[in-house]
Amino acid sequence: MTSREGAASGVLAWLDLAAERIDHWSERLAYELFRLALYVTMPGLVILVTSDVALRYLFNAPLQWGRDVNGLLLLMTIFCALPHAWDRAYHIRMEVFYLRLSTTRRRAVDVVSSVAGIVVFGLMAVQGARFVPFMIVAGETGEDLEWPLWPFM
Repeated sequence: MTSREGAASGVLAWLDLAAERIDHWSERLAYELFRLALYVTMPGLVILVTSDVALRYLFNAPLQWGRDVNGLLLLMTIFCALPHAWDRAYHIRMEVFYLRLSTTRRRAVDVVSSVAGIVVFGLMAVQGARFVPFMIVAGETGEDLEWPLWPFM
């Protein structure tokens, strides 16, 4: 083995190790976000919706800020659970067609769906990053809830 091949193999080994570490921490972060959704945001959403319905129909006194907080909790629940669902392949796909594909075609479909997810969520991140400064300057809040909305962007 030449010194050039040894250097290339050392770089590839380093890249493999870096990718494994990133994958490990990404998986851990996805699991912790899932736990946040499971134990905090979802129960909060259930309690808030139940309270709001009871107050609205039993006492004719709905929570004015309830819809805004419900929307934020639902958004947080979905986006906290999504990375873990993606890691575990719990995402929705058309199993009837997917199971009939060959292994090679399944891999290709998985790559296409991953790239599509990266593009969609990447564009959402870019749009959020572009819009957050405007939201901060404008002091944008919910209709009834006077919390700033930019942290949720």
